[in-house]
Amino acid sequence: MRRVIAVSLLAAAIAGVAACGGSSGDDNGSSTSSGQAADANKHVNIAHFVAIQANPVEQSIIETFKQVAEKDGATKLVVFDSNNSVQKELANCNDAIAAGGFDAFALKAVAGPPLMACARAAIAAKIPVVVFGNALGPDPNTAARQIPGLAGSVIELAQTNGRAIAALVNEACVARGKSPCNVAYAYGPLAFDWASISRKSFEEAVAKDYPNVRIVASGLNDFNPETARTLTKTLLQTHPELDVVATDVDFAAAGAIAALKDVGKAPGRDVLVTGAALSNQGKDLIVKGELFGSTCLMPATEARTAAEYAILAARHEPIAVPDVEVCRAFAKTGVSPITAKNLDQFTPEW
Repeated sequence: MRRVIAVSLLAAAIAGVAACGGSSGDDNGSSTSSGQAADANKHVNIAHFVAIQANPVEQSIIETFKQVAEKDGATKLVVFDSNNSVQKELANCNDAIAAGGFDAFALKAVAGPPLMACARAAIAAKIPVVVFGNALGPDPNTAARQIPGLAGSVIELAQTNGRAIAALVNEACVARGKSPCNVAYAYGPLAFDWASISRKSFEEAVAKDYPNVRIVASGLNDFNPETARTLTKTLLQTHPELDVVATDVDFAAAGAIAALKDVGKAPGRDVLVTGAALSNQGKDLIVKGELFGSTCLMPATEARTAAEYAILAARHEPIAVPDVEVCRAFAKTGVSPITAKNLDQFTPEW
C-alpha cells in the first residue's frame, strides 16, 4: 500500500512541475515517446539514479548534473538515492516508470547485472536510458553498451581502477626499496560493485604482474575515513612490518595517514600510503609528501557527459560517441597512476 502511495505522490509531483514549467531544483515534468522527432528546445524531465547520495563523490556528480540542467534551461531532474542497495534501486526504477512523466533515465547501477532489468523495463516503456559510472551488464569490464536500446554508456571502469592501484602500489614498493614489499589493502563497501570489482582487479594484477608485492593483510574501510583509521591501527599491531598501506579512495587514505601518526609513524617515510580516485584532499596530501599517489577518477566529467547525453536522448537527438571510458578518453594522465611526478597534469574534480 505504501508503495502505491509513493508512486502516486511521485506522479503528482511530476505533473505539478509540468504544469508550472521552469521551476528549479530536483522537480520534474512530462514525458515523450521514443517515436517523436528530435526537438532541441523541448522541456525534458530526467530521473537521475545515484548509488549513494551521502558519498562525497556522488555529491559532486549530483551537483554537476544540476549545473548542466540549469545551463540547459529546459531540463529538470529528480534524484533517486539507492543507498548502495540493489533492491532500493530496483524499487526506485519501478516507481519512476509507474509514475510516468520522465523523458530519460540517467542510471548509475549499484550492481550491473541486477539493474539490467531496470534499463530493459524503461526502454520497453519508451524511456531512453543513459548509464553512467558503473558498467551495466554481465561484463563489468567494458564501457560499451551491453543492452540493446541503451542510448549511451559513460563509464569509470572499476577494473581499470584496480589495475592502476596495483601499479601504484608497485611504484610505492620500488620507492621503498623493499623486496619483498609488505602491503596492507583496505577496501570499500562489499555491496558496491565498484569497490568489489576494483578489489578483485587489484589482487589479480598484483598476483600476475608484481611478484615483489606481498599482500599480508586486508580489511574493510567501508569508504569511511574513521573506519580506515581504526582498521589501519589494528593492521599495524598485527603486522608492524608493513611497508605500504593501500586504499581504494583518497579519504580512506587520509584515515590511514591519521592512524600512522596516532602510533608515532611518519607517513611518507616509515610507511607509504596510496589512495585512489584522486581528490583535492588527496592532491594536498601528495604535495605534503604524506600520500604517495592516487588514481584517476573524474566525477564531474563523468556527470557532465552523462547529463548531456541524457538530455540529448530525452530530445531524441543523436549521440556521436555513445560509449565512453571517462579517464581513458578525457584525462591527460590516461589511466596511469598519479604521483608527485605527474600531479601537475591532473586536476581533481571533487
